[in-house]
Amino acid sequence: MRWVVWLLVAFAAAVGLALLMRFNQGNVVVLWPPYRIDLSVNLVLAILAAGFTLMHLLLVGTARALGLPQRVKDYRQRRQQEQSAASLREAVLAFFEGRLGRSERFARGALSTAATAGPAALVAARAAHRMQERDRRDQWFKEAAQDPGAAQAVLMSQAEVAVDDRRTSEAIDLLEQIRSRGARHVVSLRTALRAYEQAERWDDVLRTLRLVEKRDALHPVATAQLRARALSALLTRSEGDQAAVRALWKGLRADERASGAVAVQFARAFADCGAQDDARRIAEQTLDAGMDDAMVALYGRLDGLGVRDRLDRLEGWRTRHGDGVGVLMALGEVCAAEKLWGKAEDYLQQALRREPSVRAHLALGELYERLGRASEASAQFRDAARLAV
Repeated sequence: MRWVVWLLVAFAAAVGLALLMRFNQGNVVVLWPPYRIDLSVNLVLAILAAGFTLMHLLLVGTARALGLPQRVKDYRQRRQQEQSAASLREAVLAFFEGRLGRSERFARGALSTAATAGPAALVAARAAHRMQERDRRDQWFKEAAQDPGAAQAVLMSQAEVAVDDRRTSEAIDLLEQIRSRGARHVVSLRTALRAYEQAERWDDVLRTLRLVEKRDALHPVATAQLRARALSALLTRSEGDQAAVRALWKGLRADERASGAVAVQFARAFADCGAQDDARRIAEQTLDAGMDDAMVALYGRLDGLGVRDRLDRLEGWRTRHGDGVGVLMALGEVCAAEKLWGKAEDYLQQALRREPSVRAHLALGELYERLGRASEASAQFRDAARLAV
């Protein structure tokens, strides 16, 4: 539609110009002594238009001729950028395909352009790292460091490969540099977690684990296992020191204390260092919230609480949470320790009926042995041996 409008405008202008020139009777006189030249106005206008057009074409042609080298240079640079971008794309695809040598070759082809040189060198460094070519990898990192825009990426990559190589101190230094620049993204936190775990800096592991947990960056099972390992190491370091164990317990968040595995660790640690009251308080809080076989077994062995009170609490948890094997075993062991033979036998037999276990057979065998019922004790020990095998 637009070209139709322009065509109509051109026709209208042509008609108007033709009418103007038809009725234009003027002359233009050019005096150049001793000459006199008479020209019609229409001819002068035509000459001027032709001269203007010729001058315009001459200037445009001259400008294009003078700019030809720059256009050739721009064309070559554009082609080079396109080739570098294509090489970088192939390098990235080859890297994720696992074709590491091919990835490194294509990355080398992307170094000719400043915009792709840094990313290409990083891809090549990662490929060389996976191929265990450490010298070549470090050379690629030097190449990538020449790109100012890739500085953060270089630090992150170097930190990750340092953790892989178990160069823990170097990895932590690099991660501190990243953190000082304000970067606390998920990958840096997970890398820091691995580095602190390798360095056995368990306080830092717990601190970083909380940040990772906030962002759901680690599976809950892996989080729980790592927390248990860190706390176990810290508790081992604080063995026998009630104040240190208590300070560590107070430093935990409420949701961490609510974890059954964590509570069992600390209850056992308090019991080992003689803080029976603290151990019993943790055990009771945990078992009030829900049944935990490890905790109820530990509670059954704690001192400092009367037999009647301990049995009442165990019976209360049994009523609240059901006849679990753990609580039945604890009741049987407490009764056996207090020489309540009949009750002990009854509880242990109930535990066996619910779930046969080596622990239950052994406890019942020891009970029969103490009662002088040798044949029954032998039968229980044989059953325990069969289960163990």
